[in-house]
Amino acid sequence: MDRLFELDPRLRMCAGMVRPGAKLADVGTDHAYLPVWLMKRGLISSAVAVDVRPGPLKRAEENIARCGAEHIVTRISDGLSAVSPREADDVVLAGMGGELIARIVSEADWLRLDNRRLILQPMTRETELRLFLRREGFALLREEAAVSRGRVYTAMLAQYDPERAGGGELYPYLGRLSAESAAGRAYLKKQAVRLRRRAGGCLMEGKREQAAELLRIAEQIDKIREENER
Repeated sequence: MDRLFELDPRLRMCAGMVRPGAKLADVGTDHAYLPVWLMKRGLISSAVAVDVRPGPLKRAEENIARCGAEHIVTRISDGLSAVSPREADDVVLAGMGGELIARIVSEADWLRLDNRRLILQPMTRETELRLFLRREGFALLREEAAVSRGRVYTAMLAQYDPERAGGGELYPYLGRLSAESAAGRAYLKKQAVRLRRRAGGCLMEGKREQAAELLRIAEQIDKIREENER
């Protein structure tokens, strides 16, 4: 049973950000691996596993029943539309694009209530998601990286706290990510490559000042990575 539901590094990273004893909402749950894994280890008190598609939700229900994971309910839902505030302390939005995550968060005002936590794992557009969080008053409490199947991913732990939202010049690209781990350094390298690629595009369009700024930021990121490799 444990072998079947062992989490890959990407989801394990998300699991590590869920508070012990929390009521969980897992949006885009797919097979419900995350809530089942947490429930079977006694790490959450209840969970709502939601997905917009009936097929994945049926597989989630089968996995929940097979493992006898009590206190997990499934629900068809577009984002958090079918989840009530009293059902979730911690909300996981993993395995989807950053723009979709931003849309789901923006449509659920109750995520701004006291003590709600967001665990966000974007597959794309991390920079845009960080900027959205800052603009909407969500502070990044923690950020981690993990390598899974040859790709590096980041996960963000956020909470509504306008006074602490935001960061410095590198915030859109790194958030609160540290270069102390190998996965963190791999993510920094990926971001520097992205910035250089964007700079190349700007040069082709004649935007020399914008290209120079992107290259300057890429060099800063490379410097942080190199200092932590020593």
